[in-house]
Amino acid sequence: MAYLLRKIAIIGLIAVNSPVHGGKPADDALPVAVRQAAETVRTESRGIAGSLTAAREAAEILAGMDPVLRERILHAAATAAAGKQSTQR
Repeated sequence: MAYLLRKIAIIGLIAVNSPVHGGKPADDALPVAVRQAAETVRTESRGIAGSLTAAREAAEILAGMDPVLRERILHAAATAAAGKQSTQR
């Protein structure tokens, strides 16, 4: 999602500065919208990076555990996730 928003912001920036438009657009809100889109992309990118880091650290912790304990933890997590999905429906 962040990748798509970043691409849209880049395309918008190119379109705004294109010689086809013959100058600056009359709408002053457009540069503000481009800045807001860029900020949204930055914020989402940080959130995604944090989630990936947490998942990697969890995998490293699980890899170092006793196989029986790891299996019990994964089973409990799968059961909790399945219970959460059934209550959301």
